[in-house]
Amino acid sequence: MAVELWIDDGNPWYLSPDIWVVPSDDPGDPPGLPFANVSAYVWARVHNRGSTAVSNATVRFYWADPSTVITPTTATLIGTSSASLTAGETKEVLCVTPWIPSFVNNGHECLIAQAFAPSDPAPPQGPNDPFNVPADRHLAQRNITVGAAMARMARFVHPFRIGNPMRFRTGEVLVRARRAPVEILKPLLRNLGLRELPAEAEGFEEFGLQPYRCGQEIHETGKPDLRIAVSPGHQEGLALVARVPDRFKAGTAALLLIEQIVEDKPLGGMAVLIVPAKEDRTTVKKG
Repeated sequence: MAVELWIDDGNPWYLSPDIWVVPSDDPGDPPGLPFANVSAYVWARVHNRGSTAVSNATVRFYWADPSTVITPTTATLIGTSSASLTAGETKEVLCVTPWIPSFVNNGHECLIAQAFAPSDPAPPQGPNDPFNVPADRHLAQRNITVGAAMARMARFVHPFRIGNPMRFRTGEVLVRARRAPVEILKPLLRNLGLRELPAEAEGFEEFGLQPYRCGQEIHETGKPDLRIAVSPGHQEGLALVARVPDRFKAGTAALLLIEQIVEDKPLGGMAVLIVPAKEDRTTVKKG
């Protein structure tokens, strides 16, 4: 007899379909994308796949700036909720504390949810240890940005951070960008507020990574693989830069994945969905 709390990962694991945002003052409104300075609510789908019921399991909700490595120190707690689940039950759990996304990346920060109970504790974790989402069924992460681009922009730029989780020595960090089929976002359509899956955009063959600081001018697209030295416990700013094709048709999109690689496996990652901009979109309405 045991309690087994799960929040499911996605494919890749940092695209969990079990975490979503309602960009509204009413948490019962439809899911969608968060926007800077617009009140939102975060939900998580929690599963008890054990054979024993659990009362008042704790569900924590965090946000973090766009980053490939997230720790309890670099994440910010949004709020904590509780849920009781019978054996085999699944519940959608609301973070009762509203979340107001910051201006970073227009509010498209990373979200993390964690479910645990005294009868099913989460593994111990230090304040500077990265959240080990793939290895911990209690944790899930949704790290995706939807960015708009116009052909006349020439380049699309997405700033983010990488980190060195090593505590005692400077390490060379490998970060990799790759294009992925838009099809992998199908399980997230409703949660992203999209009615249908966009078609694959033509072009976007030229993209890469480069060191970046706010206000820095971008001249080149960089390379898909970038190695950079990062001091222990520190973060460095990078940018994904993609050349926007001359024709970027409505109803199409390009999906790029950014992953920090350790021993040929992603230590952390994020997705960037690039869609055509609506030239007449000047404001964002709440809700």
